[in-house]
Amino acid sequence: MRTTQSNGGSPRAGSVVVALKRMTSGEVFELDATMRRWVVGSNPSSDLAFEDPYLSNVHCVLERKPNGALVVRDASSRNGTFIDGNPVECAELRIGAYLTVGRTTLVAIAAASDERRHAIELLRGRDPALRTTIEQAMTAARTDCSVLVLGETGTGKDLLARLVHESSRRANGPFVAVNCGSIARELVASELFGHEKGAFTGATETRDGWFVEAHGGTLFLDEIGELPLELQPHLLRVLETRRVRRVGGTSDRPIDVRIVAATHRTMGLGTEGSRLRPDLYHRLATVVLTLTPLRERMSDLGELVDGMLDDLAPAFGKKMVSADGWQALAGHTWPGNIRELFKAVERAVTLGGDELGPNDFFAAIGPRPLVAPTSAPITRELEAMPAYHVALRGAMEQALAAHGTIRAAASAIGMPKSTFADKAKAWGLELRRRVRIRRPDGR
Repeated sequence: MRTTQSNGGSPRAGSVVVALKRMTSGEVFELDATMRRWVVGSNPSSDLAFEDPYLSNVHCVLERKPNGALVVRDASSRNGTFIDGNPVECAELRIGAYLTVGRTTLVAIAAASDERRHAIELLRGRDPALRTTIEQAMTAARTDCSVLVLGETGTGKDLLARLVHESSRRANGPFVAVNCGSIARELVASELFGHEKGAFTGATETRDGWFVEAHGGTLFLDEIGELPLELQPHLLRVLETRRVRRVGGTSDRPIDVRIVAATHRTMGLGTEGSRLRPDLYHRLATVVLTLTPLRERMSDLGELVDGMLDDLAPAFGKKMVSADGWQALAGHTWPGNIRELFKAVERAVTLGGDELGPNDFFAAIGPRPLVAPTSAPITRELEAMPAYHVALRGAMEQALAAHGTIRAAASAIGMPKSTFADKAKAWGLELRRRVRIRRPDGR
């Protein structure tokens, strides 16, 4: 394996990934500043070579962009390349992200002596429901109870799992993230529990599973609802006995692992109609944490976007959002939640100028209908409001005018009725009641 150990030198400026740390051993691999491309694989001639039977000879490639960003490209590997448990073909690797290739997990760091950014720093927002969830997560972290995180795709379930880990007594142990939906059905048991040599075709050596990899730390089972139903009893047994048996093995091995699971499939949870067996659900759901979708916490939009712009500033320079840009952001329902918002901001700072407008954020999906600007007179009060609040106020005013009731208007822009009513009252929005015009015949 070709490696370079940390020499304790001074960190480099900016949020640029300059080293990778292997989670199981703590070994650090610095990325030579004179290079722009690194091959990762099992071939000994690779720039980053690992003895891992689940790696392809050339598994993926790391590329340094002129702005310093580090991009990961999967090289048609047989088992895929993952960032924070999510399969990727081409994606940027950011500080603190976990890169998993085969059975090898590496964390991206700014310098070999730097610590990764904590999840609590990345869970931005002041929405009361979000803050309550974060407080509950930190309270649950003080024990070893299992935690189930519910939320739509892109709401940050992985960050909340990391928060539980980092706030627990296991913070110095491994954090192993597994996307259950990305594992081939026939390999799920082997991946989770390990296997003995000769247990099945291709099992050329004995391997530990993810449970053993996470011993002393936290195992994050993302998209737990995607596990095949016939394998869920085996997982339940491990959770109850805290012992694991390799596929093809004859003896159990004790494990000390904290389980955090997550799913976006909330329909029927706890019942026979769920994708998750009721007995497994009740074993995992000692503490249930729910993340609010972005459309229900639009008051956090400004803080989220400003934080993303700050994170991207070292590579792209400080960018500003125009009033029309804020209006476009506030008028979108964000079905992909925080992940979609980040991609829109990243697209804008990559392709846009110093001031970012609607087309910078949404150009990739064509022209987007924008919410009409507010017709309210510009008062000192409005001038003092942040641009994104002015845009959100305009979206609410137009929805009221178009739909006539607070309930219908709130539904149209994806905002809870109570939140809509509170903001409408605070911002002086009046309900324009529709007047019925009677016909001359009295009807």
